[in-house]
Amino acid sequence: MTKEEALILIAFLEGHLKTGSPSLRDIIKYLERKMEPLLPVERYDLDKKEKEDSKKDLKKGFTLLELILVVAITSILATVGISSYVNHSRSKLLDTTSQEVVSYLRYAQHKSMAQEGGNQWGIHFENSDAGGDFYGLYKGITYSGSEETRYLPKGISFATPGDNETIDIPFYKLIGDSMGGRIVMCGYFDECVSITVSSVGLISYGGSDMVIGYAWNSRAGWINFGYSGGNVFVPDGAGELSGRAHSKNLGWVSLNCISTDSCESVQYKVSSDADGNLSGWAWSENNGWISFNCSTDDSCDNYNYKVTMNQATGDFDGYAWSQNLGWISFNCATGGFGQKNICDLYNYKVQKL
Repeated sequence: MTKEEALILIAFLEGHLKTGSPSLRDIIKYLERKMEPLLPVERYDLDKKEKEDSKKDLKKGFTLLELILVVAITSILATVGISSYVNHSRSKLLDTTSQEVVSYLRYAQHKSMAQEGGNQWGIHFENSDAGGDFYGLYKGITYSGSEETRYLPKGISFATPGDNETIDIPFYKLIGDSMGGRIVMCGYFDECVSITVSSVGLISYGGSDMVIGYAWNSRAGWINFGYSGGNVFVPDGAGELSGRAHSKNLGWVSLNCISTDSCESVQYKVSSDADGNLSGWAWSENNGWISFNCSTDDSCDNYNYKVTMNQATGDFDGYAWSQNLGWISFNCATGGFGQKNICDLYNYKVQKL
């Protein structure tokens, strides 16, 4: 019997010791004595081999520190992934809602073109503090109630119409043209979208070059720069403003003679330089001229004022001046006496989105 054969036999027999057979134990002892010259100094011990294998298996496992690191990294990746998904969903919500409103406007337009029920149809938009902002389908020349009502989802609200205001956009029979109008919706991350209906019934929406918000005058009250149909435009950098703001007490306030088609008879405009400093004249149909910079009326030695627009945030600030109205404030941050911040009392500003 060779050394290798003896080792195999001993190992085999030791495996059978687990059966508890005493005769096998005697045989192994006998063979060990006979084979002792052939065996290595350290005999082949299965129990010892199992212990060594067990130690090797332990070395292949994870330590507590490694497990903690894996769990921590997994948690961080999961948090980042969930946060990114939520932010993407919130950003997508505004676009989805805008498409739904546009589709609803086209639905009303088609019903008018078909003279369904012998009526013209339109959409009523309402910024309500009572139960959330909503829009509804109505029939007839004027709004008296909604045939269907849809509420804006959580996180989306109307910027135009303003608080507790309404806008009706009707479509006329057969052709589907309209008196026109514009609404502005804002959502998460200060993102806003404007939906515009032109006088020929063209419906479009987008998010660029929109102006929203209010200026304040102690005599005229609120002046809405995002009023439907006003289409106020402010350039990026240097250029001319155009469009019209609106006040219940002032009527329309035009920022450029182009907006009133009056440039042949009287030239006026409000302009911006590359730094966002505004200057020039606006025209109120009921109260006359409004100056946006003391350099416009050569009064800087006595009254140093101007209206500015922050190129980074789009926020307007400062004061305009009217001989008939007095000061017009564009931001609550400087709206109080001595340009004191009064935003805790009256939160308003004009802003380009």
